[in-house]
Amino acid sequence: MTRSKQLTVLLLAAALSAGAAHAQYASELGKLAPEALKGGAKPQPAQLKQIAPDLYFFWNDGSSNALFMVTDEGVMVVDTQQHPADARRLLGLIRKITDRPVKWVVVTHAHGDHFLGNPVFKAEGATIVSHRDTRGMMSKYYRDEVERRQAYFKRYNLDPGELQMVLPEVTFDSRLTLQLGGRTAELIHLGPGQNPGDTLIHFPHARTLFLGGPFARRNWSNYSFTPSVENWIALLRQAAAFDADTFIGGHGDVATREDLLEYAQLHEDFLREVKAGIAQGKSRDELADTIRMPQYSHYRNYHRMRGWVYALHHLLTTGKPMAPYP
Repeated sequence: MTRSKQLTVLLLAAALSAGAAHAQYASELGKLAPEALKGGAKPQPAQLKQIAPDLYFFWNDGSSNALFMVTDEGVMVVDTQQHPADARRLLGLIRKITDRPVKWVVVTHAHGDHFLGNPVFKAEGATIVSHRDTRGMMSKYYRDEVERRQAYFKRYNLDPGELQMVLPEVTFDSRLTLQLGGRTAELIHLGPGQNPGDTLIHFPHARTLFLGGPFARRNWSNYSFTPSVENWIALLRQAAAFDADTFIGGHGDVATREDLLEYAQLHEDFLREVKAGIAQGKSRDELADTIRMPQYSHYRNYHRMRGWVYALHHLLTTGKPMAPYP
């Protein structure tokens, strides 16, 4: 066995061992609120949208978003989808546009629907990049992330046996600039939003900002990972101040600055409701039974609100998210 393969095996074994030692937060949410994991609107068909001469957005409403930049020197991919089969579909879309090699892959955050396609792009020779905390979360919660994707794999007849953990080779702390084919991509960490390690990617030439985990246009997001909803809100408002015209989240369609500010307001309103209920002495289940927020009922995943209440109640009463890091 080569040294590289030995390292891969050791990393995977460490991740599986670590996962066994941690609470299965995805399963726990399911036990607490099984009805919260059912229902919801039917996804829109997946679409590839060209948002600049060299920038393409893959809106995969039934799973997660991705983006890629095509240059004369090669391709940069942002997020790799939820399964190697999904990543192969994304690679097929890239190959319809260019035969240039995939040079860089950026993983914006440590949710499996954004990185479980990594092996496909690693096999293409890409260098995978993330924030150091994203890499740490990927390693710590790999088993949990695979576990909470099982329904998706079953629904689309995807083989879990294809999965393997491929971690980023390059990490950064606050900022990293990548150059490719005369284009610049600025990787920016403004602190934790939805997750430790949340990475924004700014493409100045296209006046586009990809936000990954902290933003999902008209989609409720999971609160199991955030160490601070206040930081999350502040991050969204900072992002809205960027010199950009096009904003893209990890889920949902192409967005505007106003969409980001609306999303920040949603979190602010939800946080205020849960805090007020706790101050009134309400239990977690009493909060879940009474909080409705109908002004956001048009958001995808609204039907999962009970789970979001549980996760936020846990954060506010214990000081730690359901999936803490480190």
